[in-house]
Amino acid sequence: MLTKLPVLLLLLAFQCFVSAVNFAWEETQLTKDDIGTFTSIAFADTAPSVPVDSNVKIATSSGRECKVGPWDAAWPTEAEWAAFNTSLDGALIKTVPQGAVCYPNDPHYDEAACAAVVQATGHSGGVVVDPSNIVQPWTAGEPCNITEAPIGNCSLGGFPVYIVNATTVKHVQLGVNFARNKEIRLVVKNTGHDFAGRSVGAGALSVWLHNLQGQKFIPDFSGSNYRGPAARIAGGTQGWQVYNFMADNNISIVAPGESTVAFLGGFTAVGGHSSLTSYHGMGSDQTLQLQVVTADGRFLQVDTDNNTDLFFAMRGGGGSTYGIVTSAIIKAFPPLTLQTAQFVWSGSLDANFSSPNIDPSTGAITVDKEAFWSGVREWIQFSRSVSSAGGIGFSYIEPPSSTFMGPAPGLFQMTGKFILPGQTLEDATAFLEPFFSTMTQLGVPLTQSNTTTITSQAYNTRRTGQGDPVGQNRFSSRLFPRTNWEDPALFNATVQSIRAVVEDGGYTVNAIPYAPTEEVAGFPNNSVNPAFRETLMHAIAFDSASPVKDSRVLPEKVVNAAHARLDSFVDTWRKLTPGSGAYMNEADMQEPEWQQSFFGDHYPRLLHIKRQRDPWGVFWAPTTPGTEAWEVVVADGLPLQTGPLCRT
Repeated sequence: MLTKLPVLLLLLAFQCFVSAVNFAWEETQLTKDDIGTFTSIAFADTAPSVPVDSNVKIATSSGRECKVGPWDAAWPTEAEWAAFNTSLDGALIKTVPQGAVCYPNDPHYDEAACAAVVQATGHSGGVVVDPSNIVQPWTAGEPCNITEAPIGNCSLGGFPVYIVNATTVKHVQLGVNFARNKEIRLVVKNTGHDFAGRSVGAGALSVWLHNLQGQKFIPDFSGSNYRGPAARIAGGTQGWQVYNFMADNNISIVAPGESTVAFLGGFTAVGGHSSLTSYHGMGSDQTLQLQVVTADGRFLQVDTDNNTDLFFAMRGGGGSTYGIVTSAIIKAFPPLTLQTAQFVWSGSLDANFSSPNIDPSTGAITVDKEAFWSGVREWIQFSRSVSSAGGIGFSYIEPPSSTFMGPAPGLFQMTGKFILPGQTLEDATAFLEPFFSTMTQLGVPLTQSNTTTITSQAYNTRRTGQGDPVGQNRFSSRLFPRTNWEDPALFNATVQSIRAVVEDGGYTVNAIPYAPTEEVAGFPNNSVNPAFRETLMHAIAFDSASPVKDSRVLPEKVVNAAHARLDSFVDTWRKLTPGSGAYMNEADMQEPEWQQSFFGDHYPRLLHIKRQRDPWGVFWAPTTPGTEAWEVVVADGLPLQTGPLCRT
């Protein structure tokens, strides 16, 4: 029996190796024979002779200072685009904005199709299936509004001119090579959950990853200082697909909460929070291996043994920056049950209000304004215990005038929850008892309301791809560190600053307490913003009345003034959290000192890697490492992607 053990181990190792191989479509790669004499799709063999420096104005190899656009004589001819499409086996799309079917003067007008698109794009699932559209199209200049009563004409604006519908690694390589060799701006769209214009760009060629699909369970993966269950996930996989994959294999994976977020987009590239953030860490902390097409067009394996600089940078250091991920191997865990406590309470504006009032028909609790804010304070205070227990909180704190969650409530409203992974219902009920007891003492008797519930649900419950409702808002955010809870005076100032943003500013605050410490994350040695490791709450201030959705018709000064007002309120958060930062995926696209705010002390190293790996500036996305070397030139002064991309 002992003599057979090495053979058995060898067979097991072989089985793990086989299950960890790339997807079949990743084996279709660009070759020298494919390139032939078509040099526009050739790999890059040498770096530009002039080094890239973010503080020095330089020209590209053709003497240009801007990426080539349709407005330039150097823009590829129709014959060149046709040849490029041939190399792609017909995978090149000439962009038609999703809303074109709604414009009577557009050749694509179709009244029935318009009605269907308007209905579908009310949720994010209707956006992700389109090659060009994104959930916040105002960053592209709102060039083709999706409405049955459109204003003006439909145009491309900041949407790309052409799109590579990638279904193989070869397609991705061709897109990168053609854009680099022809000096065209390249953008990458996965699902379009893009709040800062990182997936759009005027005059650009886009690589669309939606159709890079597949998931494989690996029962026993060994690599990157890890041994255990894992999964290979394809680049175009969405959150809902990951949850269904988890259900099929009876496992847990740290996955995005919103069903249509791309799993391997910004979620794993910049951090990625979820219901398991305090239990297993960030999305970026789960990555064990990446398959990547880099700026020179080559296809690389990235892990602790191969291309270690990229392995550090691409787990937290920015998406659409160092390369395009076609698939990744991610940690998997045993199945989990979530215990979720949900509650709602409102605060009256009436100074003579008799508190509390419980509606006998709905169970809704209304209290006086001071009791309302005392309850919010306790929720924030208790969230520290929740995070320490591996859980997270989630809430919307709304002013009376807010339309963020629907019609203006006319009251202050707190809609909150605590999520506790890995506990039984009995354990969770006992754990939360002190919170409910204190709330009752404060005059907010949540346990007397039938709107307060504690429920059990499997974390890997199946989902659909409809997604959440889509809306266009400006917002800004901040990561509040643990020290703001440890100092009583600082904690009081923190709560007061949140109250001021809601009560004085009129903004909705989305407060999400969690604690993705290094210990919880397994000491991953990655580029996740160091501020996350000290965080106890991520808070976002939403301007539901933001004029960005009307940026086509409103003067620049109106849009900018609204942003300046929002920024002035969030700046109080920054002053209370010196040395902390913000979560780039859910932050102000005009965040001051964004290098420190989004990347902290990792930024110099990330910038060095960016310059070494992409000296051509192939990949560019707002507020990512190396952004300083380029700027989008626009006439109206708004942070839009509607102009040429030029050297600074």
